[in-house]
Amino acid sequence: MTRQVFLKYTFFIFSTFHFIWGQISEFKIKEYFPLPERISELGLKPTKFNWSVGDRFILIDEVKNQIMNVYPNGYLSFPSGLSENSVYGEFIWAGIIPEGVGVVDRLENSINYLDVRLNTNSVFDFSQKISPEMAAVNSSGVIHLFSQTYNSIYTIEGSRFNSIPFIDFTKERLSSSCFIDMSLNDNSDLFLLGCDGIAYVFSLNGKLKTSIPAPINDPKHVIALGDDWFVFNDHDIALSINENIKYRLPQSSSPLVDVQSKNSSIAILSLNQILILDVK
Repeated sequence: MTRQVFLKYTFFIFSTFHFIWGQISEFKIKEYFPLPERISELGLKPTKFNWSVGDRFILIDEVKNQIMNVYPNGYLSFPSGLSENSVYGEFIWAGIIPEGVGVVDRLENSINYLDVRLNTNSVFDFSQKISPEMAAVNSSGVIHLFSQTYNSIYTIEGSRFNSIPFIDFTKERLSSSCFIDMSLNDNSDLFLLGCDGIAYVFSLNGKLKTSIPAPINDPKHVIALGDDWFVFNDHDIALSINENIKYRLPQSSSPLVDVQSKNSSIAILSLNQILILDVK
């Protein structure tokens, strides 16, 4: 009798877990912005983007090293003095910072400070040749830079580059030092998505808080949303790390090129449009 009760209880727990995990919720489209036709006319293909001021977005074509502003009404603007060719070497990130807009250049090992209209104000060279591959910014405007060359993450605040690594992965006991993407939340916790499918979360002081699996096929992108983290793949699926809930992305977001978050909204860049998703 006891064994039967135990088996029934075990089956109930397993079935409940399987039911919850097997469920896939859906994101609803809140806003839709088609990309201006002039982008394709110029032979540009944005591969990264970020929120700008107001309803604008900053787009990056990594192949042609071009940056541009796109407005909701379809107006497109480029940095002053630039046409189809950029003055930057190989930029890997652009976003809003306290100084205006920051553009991280891997090849030139520097950050370019622009105003919100993309007029260049100044260029700051890093004092160490870190050649960053990834970048993210926290709510205080501190930019975190991942350098594969030094297997470390460095920080830059304003015009101050900290040559002491924020995280030195040669001193961390991680299962992998290969990373796909990274993001920071409002508490300045840093989320690193490993190539091994493991998610690593570091605190404000650079200490490892936790490492957890991200059970989603082919993870490619990570964003912070409130107290949660969302991991996205190229198969129109997003995973909430804290809630263990999968979400199906709108079909119109495919193929997903890049994804960003702001407050309680998610923005998805596809080949010819930007979608703003409603997150409840």
